Amino acid sequence: MHRRRPIGFLRFFYALIVRLPIGDKLFRGIPPQNHPENIKYTAPEGGQIMKQKTKESGFRGFLTLFALLKGNRRLYTLTILALGLTIAAEVTGFMVIRHVVDGLLDSEVRGAGIIHFLLVWTLVFLALALFKGALSYLHGWGKAHCSEQVIRRMRNSLYDHMQRLSFSFHDSSQTGELVQRSTSDVDTVRKFYANQIPEIFQVFFQFSINLGILLVLEWKLALFSVIVVPVVGAVSTVFFFKIFDAYDDYQDVEGRMSNRIQENLSGIRVVRAFARQEWEKDQFRKINALQRAKGMRLAWWNSLYWPFGHILCGLQFSATLLLGGFMALNGTISPGTFIAFSSMVNALIWPMQELGRTISEISKSHVSYRRIREILDEEQEDLKSGTALDAHELKGNLEFINAGFRYSLEGKAGDKVLEDISFSCREGEKIALLGATGSGKTTLVNLLPRFYDYTEGKILLDGEDLHSYNRHSLRRHIGIVQQEPFLFSMTVAENICYSLDRDVSREEMIRAAKAAMVHESIMSFPEGYDTMVGEKGVSLSGGQKQRIAIARTLLKDPRLLILDDSTSAVDADTEEKIKKALKELVSGRTTFIIAHRIQTLRQADRILVLEKGRIVQQGRHEELIQEDGFYRDVFRLQTQMEKELRRELESASQQKGA
Repeated sequence: MHRRRPIGFLRFFYALIVRLPIGDKLFRGIPPQNHPENIKYTAPEGGQIMKQKTKESGFRGFLTLFALLKGNRRLYTLTILALGLTIAAEVTGFMVIRHVVDGLLDSEVRGAGIIHFLLVWTLVFLALALFKGALSYLHGWGKAHCSEQVIRRMRNSLYDHMQRLSFSFHDSSQTGELVQRSTSDVDTVRKFYANQIPEIFQVFFQFSINLGILLVLEWKLALFSVIVVPVVGAVSTVFFFKIFDAYDDYQDVEGRMSNRIQENLSGIRVVRAFARQEWEKDQFRKINALQRAKGMRLAWWNSLYWPFGHILCGLQFSATLLLGGFMALNGTISPGTFIAFSSMVNALIWPMQELGRTISEISKSHVSYRRIREILDEEQEDLKSGTALDAHELKGNLEFINAGFRYSLEGKAGDKVLEDISFSCREGEKIALLGATGSGKTTLVNLLPRFYDYTEGKILLDGEDLHSYNRHSLRRHIGIVQQEPFLFSMTVAENICYSLDRDVSREEMIRAAKAAMVHESIMSFPEGYDTMVGEKGVSLSGGQKQRIAIARTLLKDPRLLILDDSTSAVDADTEEKIKKALKELVSGRTTFIIAHRIQTLRQADRILVLEKGRIVQQGRHEELIQEDGFYRDVFRLQTQMEKELRRELESASQQKGA
């Protein structure tokens, strides 16, 4: 029977790095074929970090890591080969020393040709040094270039992938944990390419080349000098798995700490407003103590390896040195051979100890890569499939038919948030939503841009099922002003123009700002529209942030407009001005308004009153104040408050006049 010829190491290495296709799909966020089984993952205290933890075999994980070198594999191969040639040149230097020492002890050489002999071999040694220097430069530059290229693509891929994940994913994930995986874990993977792969091959080259030469020089002594290698390999394997688990726990806790710091800094005004600094300090100390415990466990496994390595390698080198010395004394080997042999045994044995450290670092890289893959394996939100909408195709006729929605967690359906929602609105109508906190108002409007998809009934947009529309194009024609507006850390102008992916003229931008009644406020800033906004808009008042967010939405000129309590952060005078501006701008556009002020609600063509996810009342203002229910209660309460406020103002005015 024909036997397959075993491939050499270089052919295997070329096939592994240059030809292997496993990782080609990674940068599109698509898991490879025959994706490994997933297991449920229970996050540590502090919230759900990730829905699932990928269970991937170590070998396949490493193959995928190698495959990520796509586009840089040939250069990386040359980098590794340069490392091998560097070590070969180093071993050649040992052989040159052997030859020089034996030559100096040779009576024939010590004659008139001694100067010539020394000069020639000195030049040879210098040439080897220059050769090693050039190869070392190629190796150092090549591995840095390839690792940075791979990590740049990985960062881009990870960032792009997170932009396309569903709202439910971001609802159940902690921001600090995602930041941890996008920075610290990515940098750990970078070290895999920049340091750990070269170190593994360095050990391989040093072991194989030195052992090969040692076998040629004296095969019995060579075999004796590598007795410790299997033991070191076995110990390193055990430590790999121990460190893998310890580092996994450490990274999870570090992610929780990052999230804690991120939340604290983002909410520092709330912390100080309620004087909760001591409580925050106690919470941080607890998680910091936990991280210290996990760090000490990791450090213990790391440090435990070194005594074993030092003792084993030291004993092996001492025994080899002793045996080699006896062999040199009895003439079995020459003095030059003994010196070269000792140098090569040292170059062979001590890197085996470094193998343990390298393997521990590789285990960390594997953990970090797995944590990154957990994000990349999350299913992206489908933005492109379905009917695409042109700018003038969307009219805004909506019909809810027994629509319902429930959140799902880890594949299990949760409690109903919306149930049996039925109503319709024509193009250009204004629909107002009123209800207590948690009644489902925001969830209802989030169904329109398909941030979430309804789970029961049906929603029709211009007569077509809402699910049939392309999410990307649908959202381009829907404008949203959130209840809590978010502004980016850039200029006011850039924040306003953020809603459009085209160049916006200054006239367009100013027109939108004037419509939102924020132009005069902006012009009062030191640099006007070029004023930098602090993180989350902290340098602006609540009303200014809200109106800039409104201007951003108005600039988009949407066919559907969603105002999620968008006038809650402005005073009555500014609210009235915004209403006047919006009255002209919402003309012809279907508009959903979430509000609690009757003065805002009464302008709507229809008012929906929600309670526990159901519509309990609907109609115009004039109709609802005639019915018993939540709307009339709110109307009476606000009317009474306005009367009392008016009486107090009149009383204060009379007292001042007197």
